[in-house]
Amino acid sequence: MNVQIVIPIFKPQKLLCEKIIPHLLQQTVESSLLLIDSSYEDIPILTAKIIKISKSEFNHSNTRNLALNYTAEFYMFMTQDAMPYDKNLVEKLVQAFEDPNIVVAYARQIPYHNADSIEFFARSTNYPNISKIKSKDDLTKMGIKTFFSSDSCAMYRSSYFKEVGGFKKDLNTNEDMEFAARAIMNGKKIAYVADAKVYHSHKFTYIGIWKRYRAIGKFFAQNEWILEEVALYSNAESTGIKQALAELKYLFHHSPLDIPRSIIFSFIKYIAFKSAF
Repeated sequence: MNVQIVIPIFKPQKLLCEKIIPHLLQQTVESSLLLIDSSYEDIPILTAKIIKISKSEFNHSNTRNLALNYTAEFYMFMTQDAMPYDKNLVEKLVQAFEDPNIVVAYARQIPYHNADSIEFFARSTNYPNISKIKSKDDLTKMGIKTFFSSDSCAMYRSSYFKEVGGFKKDLNTNEDMEFAARAIMNGKKIAYVADAKVYHSHKFTYIGIWKRYRAIGKFFAQNEWILEEVALYSNAESTGIKQALAELKYLFHHSPLDIPRSIIFSFIKYIAFKSAF
């Protein structure tokens, strides 16, 4: 079994060096580790190969596509703030590929202990405790979420990844969704593996939310075919509205004081997305 783990990094925190890397080295399935560093800082990690690139060269898809230069049966992409939940992460993702039509398997995200209620809700809805194999048949039921994947922790079948040339070039966000959408519309399947878990959550500011959803809006403007495909089966915008309302309902029961911030976040998301689309 040959697994190449790829992590783009920029000014990594102690978490990466002191916890994430050691957790990856303790996995039940042996793997090689590649760090793609755009910060040009000295990183004291002797157990990984480190490639230096300039900050201007970095983007979500091209940087990860450097994996194409390495031979492996599977490529596993992670972000520098995602930490394995246990030593079975890699093993559980590999097991998902028993079906030859599965080309991507992504992990469940568990929020860090200091995450707020909005992040707890987001992780529980986007990453439930039940695994799922998604195909084109799910578009009528799941809509845009059929194409949902993750760049925080996901494994790719290298033969297919190479066949299609990796991620679409020059994407600065949602490269995982674009790849999943192409794969599913090509008759392939995407596996969500609930037993493969990582700790991962965000601490968004209002400005951070604005920038994130501006980027997502630009992504969909440049890849409008994804929304067009979804529109043949369901309403993508209604999915976002349902998510926002479900979040408010959750907060009402678990953290009412976060409701105003949730409403402001939803407003910012909508305006940022629409202004970029």
